[in-house]
Amino acid sequence: MLYDEHKKLNARFTEFGGWEMPVFYSSIIDEHNAVRNKAGIFDTSHMGEILISGPGAVNFLEKLVPARVAALAPGQARYSMLLNENGGIIDDIIIYRREKDILLIVNASNAGKDFEWLKKNITQSVSLENLSAGLCLLALQGPEAEKLLQPFVKQDLSKIKYFNFITPDFVPFKPEFAFLARTGYTGEDGFELLFSKECAVQVWQALLKAGAKPCGLGCRDTLRLEACMPLHGHEIDEATTPLEAGLSWAVSFDKDFIGKPALVKEKNEGLKKYLAAFSMSGGIPRGNCDIIYRGEKTGSVVSGTFSPTLKKGIGMGFSAKRLEPGEKIEILIHGQKKPAEVVKKPFYKRIKN
Repeated sequence: MLYDEHKKLNARFTEFGGWEMPVFYSSIIDEHNAVRNKAGIFDTSHMGEILISGPGAVNFLEKLVPARVAALAPGQARYSMLLNENGGIIDDIIIYRREKDILLIVNASNAGKDFEWLKKNITQSVSLENLSAGLCLLALQGPEAEKLLQPFVKQDLSKIKYFNFITPDFVPFKPEFAFLARTGYTGEDGFELLFSKECAVQVWQALLKAGAKPCGLGCRDTLRLEACMPLHGHEIDEATTPLEAGLSWAVSFDKDFIGKPALVKEKNEGLKKYLAAFSMSGGIPRGNCDIIYRGEKTGSVVSGTFSPTLKKGIGMGFSAKRLEPGEKIEILIHGQKKPAEVVKKPFYKRIKN
């Protein structure tokens, strides 16, 4: 819905999840630094939105995710996952508990699969609606995001806590559907704006005029990797469990959910692989590079890049051995072993005011 707007800005495009998406407008590093230091805006309308309603909505979702849905008050959000019977991650999602229903934001490439999984497991007194086609989703991220956005929203944005949301009164926009959350995928403060698509161009242009820098998929990946946020198909997939992906904090074992027996077994018997983060002063790691420990291959890189913030190569990968921060490893890049060091996650953590 904003494709023509991106073309006007001379965006470089790529195919992503069945969409033509901007990779960058100026440069990945330039856009990355804008988010870290000021404010950048992403068109994330490719993401999927699913509405769960009915008196049985909470109990229905409790059975499908390892998070405590009932513990959420209206206006609160929580990161979680849809799991298969083996404990593998079908998708990672954000759950938004509204007054009368629950909104899920899911990954673009998995939206159809997620919706079918929900339908397959649906119970009585629950209704599902795929809202994706009619909505625009923008992510305004960076330390100046609140200041930049405030003139366009009647409510006081400073009162919205992290992973909380409101139904905003936009000014001067009047979308039929409006939603504003203090969430994001960059490691910075910021907001995600979800609204009816007829206002997409108007809102996009207004935020650019106010000073937000347009940002593409390229820096979205470097930003999320510095913050050690998982990307489906890389750190998480249907063959990887939350425990293996370092997401045990998102699992409530004191309730029943699809995949729980497999996770309990895994917890008791031990993991088959462990996710580690590493940095390197020479070389830039990429996906599928071998991880070498004491002369032997122990795993593979799943995400790697040059960190514009740290100004060195960083990556995450799975290892058959638990690798502890400070341990020395090697990454096989173009047939050459390059030294690296295991570090504590995340690589970057913003200083909160």
